[in-house]
Amino acid sequence: MIIPIATIPLVSNALGPKGIGIYNYTFSIAQYFVLFAGLGVTIYGNREITLILHRKKEALSEVFWEILLFKMLTTGVALSLYLILVLFLKNRFYLLIQSLAILAVLLDVSWFFMGIEDFKKTSISNVIIQLLTFFLIVLFIKNEEDALKYALIQGIGLVFSQISVWFFIPQYIHFTKVTIKSSLKHLKGSFEYFIPQVAIMLYTNLNKTILGMMLGSVAVGYFTNALQLNTVFITIITTLDLVLLPHMTSFFAKENITKIVSTMEKTIHLQLFFSIPIMFGMLAVYDKLVPWFFGEKFSAVIQIIPYFTLLIVVIPLGMSISRQYLMPIGHVKEYNRSVIIGAIINIVSNICLLPIIGFYGVVISTILAECFVTFVRTKSFLAHTSFKFDFRKIIVFILAGLVMCVTTRALTSHLASNIFTNLIQFLFASLIYLAITTITKTNPFLEIFIVKKKDE
Repeated sequence: MIIPIATIPLVSNALGPKGIGIYNYTFSIAQYFVLFAGLGVTIYGNREITLILHRKKEALSEVFWEILLFKMLTTGVALSLYLILVLFLKNRFYLLIQSLAILAVLLDVSWFFMGIEDFKKTSISNVIIQLLTFFLIVLFIKNEEDALKYALIQGIGLVFSQISVWFFIPQYIHFTKVTIKSSLKHLKGSFEYFIPQVAIMLYTNLNKTILGMMLGSVAVGYFTNALQLNTVFITIITTLDLVLLPHMTSFFAKENITKIVSTMEKTIHLQLFFSIPIMFGMLAVYDKLVPWFFGEKFSAVIQIIPYFTLLIVVIPLGMSISRQYLMPIGHVKEYNRSVIIGAIINIVSNICLLPIIGFYGVVISTILAECFVTFVRTKSFLAHTSFKFDFRKIIVFILAGLVMCVTTRALTSHLASNIFTNLIQFLFASLIYLAITTITKTNPFLEIFIVKKKDE
């Protein structure tokens, strides 16, 4: 995550709101076709591989090549339709370069490695490609005119990050001849995961498209960067879910629902221990962070970031319930219901709010959609399991985060906007939060330490 974070200020200062906006607007259009090309295979393929993991190599190879052939068919159709559409749209060169993202879908076999629980190889490959991409950005991205180069670098990086993983495939499977007919049997299963992804697209990606069409690329640039800071932390927090998904699927295969719930009682509260203070931490530092991190051109982002901080808690919680419970046990309908409701909320609120409050209508619509998605998932999860939230801990996390935020802002309000100020703020905030949670015995790491002491 260090490389993407380091890239943000470089690109923001070079391209400005307009360059960032054009890139993200055109990428948002390509994403609809990326979605169709993938057709839910990432989650479906992960689950299918996990379920047959302990069978013979022949069975694993057969399923792998069937799913891959299926992806070839969907990607071919998606890419053809996209290239036809590009002929009728503006920013044609940007859109043509963004087609590399669709090609990358065909080459993506991350679902296989997630299924066999081998994260090391994909992680190392991604880091190497990210480093190369970062160096290319440093060398070639200097000003707003380089937005097209930036799109090309990102597109090529995306393709090569998928190609690099293929060198490890022969270790696990061998080539098996499969037919189109046999590959199409995966259509129904993957389509169940495709429906919610369409809905997700309607309350995430659609907002960038709407902003680009209605308010222009500069608005997309502001929206993207305001959301991007929070997205970095959301990605870090939710990484645990991807690691746990195969384990949870394995527990379900063994009919061990109790184990799933007991594991989630630990992981969700651990997640909240981090996500709540990160939310308050962002509220403590954002006005000192934006000027040097994004550059003066993005000063408007200071007014937007506070709205999005709630998502640092809301999105990871909803994703944990879907990835650790709904997906592994096959409750796809409940998962679908949550994202469809989110999509409806987003579309309706955009229609109502965009004409009245413009840009902030899209911001509020995004937040409302994500909150409703998590609410529906949480309600369903609590109704079907014995899971209980530890409200004492959660209240302590919130109060500790609030004290941390207010105190940190008060102590650093006179300091200038630079990286050293943010480091000082991080130090103050961390010490305050850890002190309060440790004194109140709600720090999960303290519990681990006590258990280890007892074992000794």
